[in-house]
Amino acid sequence: MKFSKFEEYTLSKSGIQAVKTFLNFSEQNNIDITPHEETENKYKQIRNIDIVKEFPPLLFSVKFDKNKIHSLSSSEDIKHLTLLDGHHRFEHLKLYEYDLLVPIVLISEDDVKIESYNSRINLQLEKFIYILEENNFEISNSSKYFLTFDGKQYSNQKIDNIYDLYDFKRKLISEDLIAPAQNDIIQNESTILDFTPIKLSEFYKENYLFPPKSTWISPRI
Repeated sequence: MKFSKFEEYTLSKSGIQAVKTFLNFSEQNNIDITPHEETENKYKQIRNIDIVKEFPPLLFSVKFDKNKIHSLSSSEDIKHLTLLDGHHRFEHLKLYEYDLLVPIVLISEDDVKIESYNSRINLQLEKFIYILEENNFEISNSSKYFLTFDGKQYSNQKIDNIYDLYDFKRKLISEDLIAPAQNDIIQNESTILDFTPIKLSEFYKENYLFPPKSTWISPRI
């Protein structure tokens, strides 16, 4: 897809250079958009174009050298965008098909940093450890796919990929054993749970979305 124009844009919190443009999500654009997370409360959305007009820009990454991002022009044919921030807004736009140009910001994949989104353990640690043991997790530093809390790393020898690990996170969420905890808010460290961070390249498994609040991505708008 070719965009009509790009504007220089600087992310205020990080100073990272980006570009801003506009996209109508109701049109059949010749562009592939990859989200990577499920959303919460998706059935509580109500159509409201006035709110949509006030949406902050959605943040996407593109395969483009970070030192040349400002050289993007209307002649560039962009075929793929990866959604970094704004999954609820993106879902809302797709659901109601507003015929409206929506602001989006594009950054280079080179500038993307992904951490595990913190989770808070909702029960006593002894009981949580028992649940882990029941699911064949044990204290171990030998696996690439693990969860960490209270200074210890746990893994399951049968889990050998990021998707199975995050499916286990999905199970913990569904049973209300853990809940999201923002990374930029000070928490009781002993009850904070982290998983192996997801790589950008792992976003692209076909027909797979990670559980809600799996990634803490920077920069942020």
